[in-house]
Amino acid sequence: MDSILVWENDETCLSTIACLFPKTKFEAFVFVYKDKTPTQLEHLADKMNNMYTHSEFLWSHPLEGGDSTHVPCVIQQDKDKLELIRESIGYDG
Repeated sequence: MDSILVWENDETCLSTIACLFPKTKFEAFVFVYKDKTPTQLEHLADKMNNMYTHSEFLWSHPLEGGDSTHVPCVIQQDKDKLELIRESIGYDG
């Protein structure tokens, strides 16, 4: 878990923290938003994907079931690294 930063704060800090991601050695930032709905998380991730092209923002909510996280969150990862991993495993999502 040392390679993942978990941030539990309000949405007003998201852009400030997200812009630091490329300068860190973290594999991912996880922004926890316990009061957000799946729709709100999806809109937030879309907004961040439009703002930060070097990153990919994904969202997860326990109401979605399956392999979802146990808390509502937005996850930031390096876009290029994520694409390489997807290619290496034949993911075509």
